Amino acid sequence: MERIRCFTLLIFSCFWAKAQERQQQINYIVPESKIADSDHKIEVNKKGDTVFIAYYKGQDLINRSNQDFVRTYKGTPFFGNGWYRGKVQTGSGMEWEFLMAYNVQKEEVYLASIPGQEATVMRPASFTLLGHTFRQYKNQYYEVIYEGGSQVWKEYQCTLYFSKSGQRTGYEAEGGVNEYDGEFVKSVKYYLKEGDRLKEIPSKNRVFKLFGKKSTDVKNYAKNEKLNLSAEHSLVSLFRFYDSL
Repeated sequence: MERIRCFTLLIFSCFWAKAQERQQQINYIVPESKIADSDHKIEVNKKGDTVFIAYYKGQDLINRSNQDFVRTYKGTPFFGNGWYRGKVQTGSGMEWEFLMAYNVQKEEVYLASIPGQEATVMRPASFTLLGHTFRQYKNQYYEVIYEGGSQVWKEYQCTLYFSKSGQRTGYEAEGGVNEYDGEFVKSVKYYLKEGDRLKEIPSKNRVFKLFGKKSTDVKNYAKNEKLNLSAEHSLVSLFRFYDSL
């Protein structure tokens, strides 16, 4: 009898693990609850805002009833705010083309062969989307924007900020603080790759400290060329000039 009971528990554990694995595959965003979104869509509303609409399915265990609800977020967790044709590269150099979406918030790539097909979650060695090539380094994705004597890497970040007011009632004024359930806010960071280290590049005039004895030459170059140090192309120009010295 004890053997039968142990065998039954083992079978149940395997089934539960598989169920949890499948639930993880469809959890496209990190919601405020433990309930995974069963579907989502991206659209542009009348104001011109790109919004991410997530449809959730849950179960009220106390009342034994199903609960369906919708959350609308300003922005999306996706690079380029949508799905595009892209290419996935493997460590062995092979390449495949898919319909793809890069979830910046979760550092995951979603793949589908055709529109409407259930997405597969993948973390490839590298992939190309909208002309940008990302490579995985220490479990994160970076875009190499300059590779000469120096290497400048770009990290995309996305954070979901939830509305402080809680759940919407549907009577909020359009454009008010409660119009959305939250907002996906994207940002970027730049790094100088030195061996196995990524050193964050400081903003504006503090960047010149990275150039050591050549900082005066680089600073004069930036002044003469009237470079905007907040612009990515200016940052690349600085390092290209530095490498030429």
